[in-house]
Amino acid sequence: MYYLRAIILALIVCLAHSQAFAAAAIDYDSILDELKASLIAEPAKSSDLIHLLKENVNVLTREQHARLLSLESNKELFKGEYAKAYSLLVEAEQLTHSASLLNSIYLYQATALMALRNYQGALEAMAMNLSRIEEIDDITIKMTSYLRLANLYLDLQVFDEVKRYATLAFELSRGISAKEQCYAQLYIGVSELKQSNYQEAKSALTTARSYCAEHNIPLIVAMANKGIGSACFELGEYSDALKQFQLALNQYRQFQYQLEINDVNSLLAETYLSLSEYDNAVTYAQRVISLPDDPSHVEVKKRATKAMVGVLEKRGDYSQAYKYLAEYQTLSENLINETKAKAYAYQMAKFENAEKTREIKMLNQDRALYTAQQKLVDLARSQERLVSTIIIGLSVLLVIFSVNMFFQRRKYKRLSQLDQLTKILNRGTGQEAAEISFVDVLAHGGAFSVIMFDLDLFKSINDNYGHSAGDWALKEVVAAIKPLTGKQDLFVRMGGEEFALFLPYCTATDALALAERCRKAVAKIDNYSSQKTFALTASFGVCTSVEADLSLDPLMTRVDIAMYQSKANGRDRVTCYEPGMTMIPQGNLALEAGDD
Repeated sequence: MYYLRAIILALIVCLAHSQAFAAAAIDYDSILDELKASLIAEPAKSSDLIHLLKENVNVLTREQHARLLSLESNKELFKGEYAKAYSLLVEAEQLTHSASLLNSIYLYQATALMALRNYQGALEAMAMNLSRIEEIDDITIKMTSYLRLANLYLDLQVFDEVKRYATLAFELSRGISAKEQCYAQLYIGVSELKQSNYQEAKSALTTARSYCAEHNIPLIVAMANKGIGSACFELGEYSDALKQFQLALNQYRQFQYQLEINDVNSLLAETYLSLSEYDNAVTYAQRVISLPDDPSHVEVKKRATKAMVGVLEKRGDYSQAYKYLAEYQTLSENLINETKAKAYAYQMAKFENAEKTREIKMLNQDRALYTAQQKLVDLARSQERLVSTIIIGLSVLLVIFSVNMFFQRRKYKRLSQLDQLTKILNRGTGQEAAEISFVDVLAHGGAFSVIMFDLDLFKSINDNYGHSAGDWALKEVVAAIKPLTGKQDLFVRMGGEEFALFLPYCTATDALALAERCRKAVAKIDNYSSQKTFALTASFGVCTSVEADLSLDPLMTRVDIAMYQSKANGRDRVTCYEPGMTMIPQGNLALEAGDD
């Protein structure tokens, strides 16, 4: 019996050693590298590799397992399974400490969250990634990060930023990585397309297609074909557009890339309508219209519904046209609400991250808002044309529609919150935010300080050097002072050359110190303009709340008095309000030394 047990034990040990040796003999890192390449070149092969790796997940290291989950999430993103992709990425994040892999995970998380319309979560994931990029010197990681950020900017419709970061990635990838260079060329072409530079887009996307085909990256070839088709469509080259869209559709089907398949189907519906092939237009439009009511389908369903309205109007079926027009209106409203959600999430992120100095900046809000307004104008024109074609049978609809559009325009006029020259808060938005902050400070028994400053003799700069020099001076002053402000501070252009800093939970001592730093920062500005020099200084007033203050109005009055006291005492100085100070007439200051 003893010998039998010894033999059995020996067999078990030998079997365990043989299995361990077999596992060690398989190079799982190479398989993961092969999986990464196959995701964009051989989609069928990628499914087999994922299956193989999941069967052997018990012998993978934590790092290898995290890589597998990250790559598997890419596959789910292609299929439009965004919630599942995000879940896989969260699991991968818990397994790894690799800076480069975490960098990739956070960017893919942002992509998934963006598709799920969780814009705040997407921006937070981007912020985590941005903080890591600054600490990484690896060129490959940097260019990959630039490309992922370009993709996120594309979803947020900030198209000049797409081109900016795609160009950065292109310069880094030349001669280093064909895949990243291929992606960069694609994004450059798409940014031109989205900014209505159709000939430039067609040329750039054709170059990208040739390069990506040469380096066997078929997924990007499909995207380039779709982009070329869109440029041809906008240029009125409908037959060429049709060929490109059909080619792209066949290529996307190989990857089972459902999101892009839906997009191309809607583009084909529009193209067939333009070619007067109404049956084909209806076929492709119905494929999109029948999709489930999911946020990721809103834009393509809107395009397909518009094509269906066009077909029905051409056929004289006004009652059905009205039905689809109502659906088109609903989808358009959903897209407008989505644009508002993006703008709101971005605004919140700007307040939370408060103009941090870093290599890659957060999204540019004023451009996003401008894009939203342009979309609204385009939507209005499109809807007005559609209604005019069926005005005989639907005159009542025109009245309802016009009233609805009137209220939409009124709502979006309130979106602009920034001063267009200096890119800081304008007076209306800034004072409203300051009032809210003051109430919070008052409720918690804290101190609230205000710094008001005015550029000295600013009128003489405009008179002697031109308004362009004055604009330059205002932007330089903001650039010099903004890094000195805190996370909760509000920097506001009050009008002309007058600015204010609203400082919640800030004592008089701290406010005076900050004002002095700001004064020195303005005086140090390199004020060389148009081959002539001029001095830049500012007069500062400081005031802190007292128990009797129930709103910002008394503080604004006192800080204004303190600021003009600085001007009266010779300018380029800081004055803290003291009881007994009175307002100095501005006319006296003008008589002393020219108009401020």
